Amino acid sequence: MLPFFVETAIVAVASALQAATGMGMALFAAPLLALIDPGLVPGPMLVSVMALSFIVAWRERAAIDLRVLTVALAGLFAGCIIGAAILALFIGLHLARVFAALILIAVVLSMSGLHVRATRIALLTGGLASGILGTMAGVHGPPIALVLQHEPPDRLRATLCAFFAVGCLISLSALAVAGVFGIIELGHGLLLLPGVAAGSVVAPMIGRHIDRRRARIAVLAISALSALALLLH
Repeated sequence: MLPFFVETAIVAVASALQAATGMGMALFAAPLLALIDPGLVPGPMLVSVMALSFIVAWRERAAIDLRVLTVALAGLFAGCIIGAAILALFIGLHLARVFAALILIAVVLSMSGLHVRATRIALLTGGLASGILGTMAGVHGPPIALVLQHEPPDRLRATLCAFFAVGCLISLSALAVAGVFGIIELGHGLLLLPGVAAGSVVAPMIGRHIDRRRARIAVLAISALSALALLLH
């Protein structure tokens, strides 16, 4: 029972961060969950991210930029297929170190400080990279967040959550077709949903007290340390 409570606590904290600030759930939770049980990444992790993203996107649907979302999703669709195909080639192998390396790449992207204009090409490329990274490691955020980083906060949060919600659904479908997501992985994902519910309830109460800059630094630090631990595990 202890692993279940630890997993639920991790997802609850990650969900509260995501719902309150618009960032951090997968980047925070994926490497920690993989340390407990590598089977929780990417499929089950994507189930929990999808659930929370749908909740936030629906709540803030008026702020979603549909033009940006449509172009980014076109790139993401192709990326999800590529990511699922790569994973299918390695069915049966222990991929914890691969997940760790992908998480570290996501952290580096998040810390890069690159200035990217949200052009059509940038959105397609960001969506493609997000699809590959999200399908393989459960973390869609960094590439597309880099492209959209200069959007107003409300529009950024709403559009990213809509992107994550649809992206997770596409990634899960691609994984299922590739034979790496089935009933067992879905069951594990559903067991993470109490953490999503708890985080969603807490988020409005803590959102106005969170320093976004410090929260971002903390999430990236924890993600990097967890990924390093997974890499050396």
